[in-house]
Amino acid sequence: MDDGIKLGTPLAISQDDVERALLEYAKDEPASSNARQSLQNAAPAAAAELNRALDVDVLDTLRRGWATVPAVGRALQLSAMKAAPPVIIRLDEHNVSATSHLVLGIGVAENALPELRLALEMKVAVQSATLAVREGKIELVALADTSVVARVKYKDVLLKEHACGINGAPRDPFRNQSTTTTTERRGSVDFYI
Repeated sequence: MDDGIKLGTPLAISQDDVERALLEYAKDEPASSNARQSLQNAAPAAAAELNRALDVDVLDTLRRGWATVPAVGRALQLSAMKAAPPVIIRLDEHNVSATSHLVLGIGVAENALPELRLALEMKVAVQSATLAVREGKIELVALADTSVVARVKYKDVLLKEHACGINGAPRDPFRNQSTTTTTERRGSVDFYI
């Protein structure tokens, strides 16, 4: 039913972004100061490797966040224990935030240096989601107006910030996107994973 959801436009780390991270890294790692030129020469390959790792599936992040919602968690547990028709759950406006770590191994002249650890922070803002829970798994039925802000950092240094929509999500054909009235109260709930 759902094969994954990708960022509308890819998050791309440039050679300059990697060089900035390596410059900060060199301040923290005295052993790397002698290898500054070698590190700069490796920046294009490092950027290419990081870009492969940054081709993330937003649906995986959403599923981990949705699993923390009590109703979804209970449905997951029950559906894993006994066969039954899927439980349909609708979540209104919410945010899912997650942080992952990208670890880049660094070696210069066959000497291993400490790893370069980058953080990928994602905040996914969802207007609404309709889920089907069965057999201990969350399936996405429909997703309305979703945006993503992704940040790549080295410690506290922001290397890249990227805001975009998503591709590959099923839409609810029965939901009119402009049905909000002035009497309807909207709220936002954040799930941190």
